[in-house]
Amino acid sequence: MIACEDADVLAAALSVGSLNGGDEAALEQHLAGCADCRRVAGEYMAAAARLPLALEPVPPPPALRGRLMRAVYAEAAASGRRAAPPKPPSWWRRMWAGVPVSRGWTAAAAAAAVAVIGLATWTGVNRQTAPPRSVSVALVATSAAPQAHAQLTYTSGGSQAVLTATGLPGPTAVAGHSAVYEVWMIGANGVAVAAAYLGQGPDGTWSAVIHEDMGAYTSVAATVEPPGGSPQPTGVKVIQGSLNGA
Repeated sequence: MIACEDADVLAAALSVGSLNGGDEAALEQHLAGCADCRRVAGEYMAAAARLPLALEPVPPPPALRGRLMRAVYAEAAASGRRAAPPKPPSWWRRMWAGVPVSRGWTAAAAAAAVAVIGLATWTGVNRQTAPPRSVSVALVATSAAPQAHAQLTYTSGGSQAVLTATGLPGPTAVAGHSAVYEVWMIGANGVAVAAAYLGQGPDGTWSAVIHEDMGAYTSVAATVEPPGGSPQPTGVKVIQGSLNGA
């Protein structure tokens, strides 16, 4: 059983993806019985999540983004055809689900990570000048899906949005062949950037998480595309909306 001091260092290392399997097991055992260390571990994870905000984002070329999206879609489709889903992970593994894979850092690097996280937390707090504003944009259904209702929700100044839609038929019904709904962010120059795929939940609601700065675009749309998506919109448009008034 590890001590709280060791758990503190291991939690910091885990928050930046630098822990091996043996240390993870020891940390998991400690966290299961130590509320203080669980709280500290959560703080490290939250601070580590803010580290990318200190970097200047560089958007990938549209062609590369499209290839990556199609590869992810193909892998997800293949996984869906495999055996039954695995046993649900423990609570703390779900908490760390967003951490990158281990990069084999040393204990010294983990200690340095603690200092970096602390600095990033202080910087993030002191750089904040105004509270974020929640924005919700109602999207318009087209004649291809007249019963659809859709909404785009995001936080001003953030880099993530959620698009939800109800009343959409299956994309196959719209296109007459196997297809997917692909979401596009469109700039002032009219260039459409592939942003996400709409996925359907058990209740019939379609949704997608979009990792983009909404301030860089003027509108959003979803179209019917072949499985794996397209580099540019080619199919029928089902929903669309302007961001200019948001």
